[in-house]
Amino acid sequence: MKKVLVVCGNGIASSSIMVSILQDYLKEQHLTAQVDKSSLMACNADTFNSYDLVVSSTKIDNPEIKTKVIVGAGLLTGLGEETIFEAVKQELTK
Repeated sequence: MKKVLVVCGNGIASSSIMVSILQDYLKEQHLTAQVDKSSLMACNADTFNSYDLVVSSTKIDNPEIKTKVIVGAGLLTGLGEETIFEAVKQELTK
């Protein structure tokens, strides 16, 4: 099973909302994935690299992270949501 990590600044509000939206989308698409959440500060490169996909509320600049990172702020605003969903689907169906 693919693993997705959703992160935001504090790992509370924004990531919880993004997790809920992502889980609804995955269910709708009949895709199965483990979706976890965390704060950016609680994660290091090894944490990020242990997942198949990272969805973050903000851009992450760390060359040690090899996992695909999608900026998912649009899940909170609704702007560009379809583009984010398509990128998530593409990564999880590889």
